[in-house]
Amino acid sequence: MGRFAHAEYPKSRTRRLITNVRVRESSDDTFVATSNFVVYRMRMHTTETYVGRYEHTLVHRDGVMKIRERRAILDMEALRPHGKVGFLL
Repeated sequence: MGRFAHAEYPKSRTRRLITNVRVRESSDDTFVATSNFVVYRMRMHTTETYVGRYEHTLVHRDGVMKIRERRAILDMEALRPHGKVGFLL
């Protein structure tokens, strides 16, 4: 119930920008796509910025496209002061 509990109180406000979406490989039903992202997290009068690239493996079956795998690769060399990244990406 404290201000710094895992559930976040107040909750963070986030904004995610995704750009440069490209299909890199394709076969009959599988596609590999990449994109760039920026995630902004605003909380308690601070703004944290995370920049990187997504790699998606998509599968097309029965008329539906589904994500098989998504990998987020951060451009940052170290997570300090951003040690809490997992739930944002």
